[in-house]
Amino acid sequence: MSISKITTSELLQLSQASGRGDLRALQRSLRFLADPANRVQEMTESGPVRAGVEALELNHASVAIAATIGKAADHAGQTFLVVNTSASGTAAHTVTLTEGTFDGINNIVTLNAPGETLMVHFTKDGAGTILLNSGSVLS
Repeated sequence: MSISKITTSELLQLSQASGRGDLRALQRSLRFLADPANRVQEMTESGPVRAGVEALELNHASVAIAATIGKAADHAGQTFLVVNTSASGTAAHTVTLTEGTFDGINNIVTLNAPGETLMVHFTKDGAGTILLNSGSVLS
């Protein structure tokens, strides 16, 4: 098993699991990290975003999706991508950070057209910096 990239939060989780002597939790974490399918999350309905996800795809043409990220620190050290992958429609999909911001000010972004994209880098402390804002995701 090879792991090409590991985030700070994932490393912290691994060290905490191994520090408790919980080898099964460590094994589950390593399997999760080794599977590239766990890096992308497609949402077709409202719900939580998994910690450590690097790309979030919001996909529904007529129903607005409300995605919730627990805290920016769950994505610390990562570049995080959100894309409206709906084929059509203008449903106002939102992504909300309950702790932290995408850019030092905003904790909610709205994607209401197919193809709109937001790329944010979260520092090791979870502070967001916008790298790409296509469309009018944040204005």
